[in-house]
Amino acid sequence: MNTIFKNLLKAIGVMCYFIILNFAYVRMDTNRLIGDIEVFSGIFLILGILMLERAYKKDSGMIALTGIEFIALSMHSLSIMHVITFFNYDFSHYLIISSFVFSIYYVLKAIIIYTKDKRKYLKNLGDIKEIVKEEPIKKEAKKRNEEEIEENKEDKKEEKESTKEKIENKISKKVKNSKKVKTKVSENKNTDKKATKTKTETKKTKAKTQTKKKEENEKETKTVKRKPRTKKEDKTKIEDKEDKKEENKTRRTKKAKKEVKEND
Repeated sequence: MNTIFKNLLKAIGVMCYFIILNFAYVRMDTNRLIGDIEVFSGIFLILGILMLERAYKKDSGMIALTGIEFIALSMHSLSIMHVITFFNYDFSHYLIISSFVFSIYYVLKAIIIYTKDKRKYLKNLGDIKEIVKEEPIKKEAKKRNEEEIEENKEDKKEEKESTKEKIENKISKKVKNSKKVKTKVSENKNTDKKATKTKTETKKTKAKTQTKKKEENEKETKTVKRKPRTKKEDKTKIEDKEDKKEENKTRRTKKAKKEVKEND
């Protein structure tokens, strides 16, 4: 009903447009009337182009048809003066005829749309009746189909649960692997720290042993080195040596005397 009402309003609007042009022809100059007609035709052409763009965006045939109607009306309004001058028609009669033509078009369009909608409605009612009649025959089949659908739903649920379990297992494995990696990294860090500590300790012990050896060597060198002799010590040593020589001489002389006596 909305489409019929819209088409009737369009027919009334076109008729009002042509009536206004008739009044303007009676009371205005022809040059001014031609200018007004051109302005109206331009407005209708712009509206038609906008409607076609809107129909292209929304992909609707009804909006495209209204755009074509606006373009046709603009072309008709532009050709009014040319047709009147070429065929010597009366302006008022020509506008009355064109208004009736447009109104008949819109009325026929409304009737066609109404009949199409009614047929669709009746078809839908007929389909509903057939479904109601065939329901007791197809109850068992529907029950079977419902059971199969429920089984399929249960299978899908089980599949979803299995997939969820698989995903959870994968996630847990990844978490475990990440934990192992972290523990390994921490162990490696600890081992590195221990190794560095042992290295530093060994270096320290080596340094200590080297310092001890140096100290011992220095002590030995100090003990080996003797103090410089004084003059008194040198004199005493010389006197001791002379005494030893004299003792040795006396011993030798005594031995020689004994040998001589024995020989006699």
